[in-house]
Amino acid sequence: MRPIELVAVAAGAVLFAYLTWRRTTSRLYHRSANSSVRPSHIPPEDYEEWAIARRKRWRLAKTVVGALLGAAIGWMLFTMTDSGLARR
Repeated sequence: MRPIELVAVAAGAVLFAYLTWRRTTSRLYHRSANSSVRPSHIPPEDYEEWAIARRKRWRLAKTVVGALLGAAIGWMLFTMTDSGLARR
């Protein structure tokens, strides 16, 4: 890989990871419509901490997937413009 290609892939990954992080963080501490349905193994007093921890884990997983998707899209766009497809 050439350095410019790595920059394009890294830029796509960073952009998509940032957008995914912002989107999932905006509603991290808010209750959803069905948040009153509590699993039976979680005591009522621990439910709020459990729900926030679960949302944080999902936020991290979604951010990683977003970064991978952004890297793939960045690489694809760079490859298309570099190969001459955009000039036709």
